[in-house]
Amino acid sequence: MIKIDKIAKYPLSFTKGTPNQRRELASCLNFKFFKDISTKFKSKDVSFDVFQKTLDEAIPFPHNITVIKNDEKKGFLTACVNDECNIVNGYNMGIPPNSFSGEIPLTTADIFMHESAHYFSFMTNPKMVARIAKMFESGTYLKTQNFYNTVLYSKNKLSSFEISQKLDEFLQTLTVKERIDFLQNSRYRLTDEIFAYKEGAKYQDLIQKIHSDKICCKVDAVDYCDYDFETKIKIVEQKLIKELKNARAVKS
Repeated sequence: MIKIDKIAKYPLSFTKGTPNQRRELASCLNFKFFKDISTKFKSKDVSFDVFQKTLDEAIPFPHNITVIKNDEKKGFLTACVNDECNIVNGYNMGIPPNSFSGEIPLTTADIFMHESAHYFSFMTNPKMVARIAKMFESGTYLKTQNFYNTVLYSKNKLSSFEISQKLDEFLQTLTVKERIDFLQNSRYRLTDEIFAYKEGAKYQDLIQKIHSDKICCKVDAVDYCDYDFETKIKIVEQKLIKELKNARAVKS
């Protein structure tokens, strides 16, 4: 069983509370990081070393996160698993660099603040990380990831009926346990994407106001509404309720 190391989550005494309270805590930690990193832009870019150091200094407890360049022009946050110990012991945060300077542009705040939001969300919600680790260990994560990416985390314009139909067809390929795990995990992940996109957009606007003298023109943040996350969450929740009800009926 994959476990979560203490450096890959914050102490329970620090994160206790309702899901909304933990989300607010993650938002506050992200704001603290933004206040620090926004002062480090002496030009329109900041180095990866400075970004890493600033992030480390903004984290209140022992941790393990490595910021790396991602030349695919998008951000990511992945958990690091020590296969020998079977434990999540940190995270990698990928940030796209400026193609010319190789550093991080302030006009990509929507990306790097999006990923830092994910990081603080994971650190304050270890159950979410544990669920992903559990699904990865059982093989369910890899089995369902393509559907998650192409249907749930996609800008493809599908009607509610089409999404529901595709989800029903896909769920039939899974066992009862896999269906429940996948639906629960998808609900958490999609909700966290809304949080991260909103954080990214907020700070994309703010950092450009702070450093308006360093940019030629304003760059808009990615509009998360294109993903229609709210609709997809409602559909996922409806399917989950049905699956849990059926599972309980079988047990009784």
